[in-house]
Amino acid sequence: MTAIIVDPSRSIPRHRFRSSPEAETRLLLLIDGFSRKRGGEVRSLEGRVKLAKLDFLLRYPKHLVRVLESIGVGAPDSDLLNLQEAPLDSRMMRYRYGPWDPSYYAVLGSLIGRGLVKVEPLPRTSGLGYSTTSIGASLASELSKDESFSVINARIKVLRRHLDKSGSTLKDYLYKLPEVADSTWHEEIG
Repeated sequence: MTAIIVDPSRSIPRHRFRSSPEAETRLLLLIDGFSRKRGGEVRSLEGRVKLAKLDFLLRYPKHLVRVLESIGVGAPDSDLLNLQEAPLDSRMMRYRYGPWDPSYYAVLGSLIGRGLVKVEPLPRTSGLGYSTTSIGASLASELSKDESFSVINARIKVLRRHLDKSGSTLKDYLYKLPEVADSTWHEEIG
């Protein structure tokens, strides 16, 4: 058996693993935005890798603009993507496949446990997809009417319109950003 050596200088504070109402709301809106039907087809947000990459772009508008420009899409309205804005909620960190938030397990567990999000096997893959339940979709619809979520909802629409790609493709886009590619594991991404 191989021993696992933990470097105490790399330990992550416990509070980073906890769910927050802000994170739950943001992920509920994001999952709902990507699990809405398109042309009658039932959809889901395909996997945690894709979820994490979309959430990173939702939280970091300056990186969203850079990724959009790198794929030939002009930047949306600057009010929508306030480039001076600090990242929403806490900062994400670099992990195995790029940006990651240690609280995802707690946030997703809370949303699933309260019956707002469901997890389903994806057809033709071994992965899992996330979609809102009828209760979750109803709550997301009510939250979307609240003006305080207008910027988040507008960003989600931009993400769905231009970046509804595989998690692997999104990861490749993000690894072209020096802030992501040059960071070390567990380092906060700015």
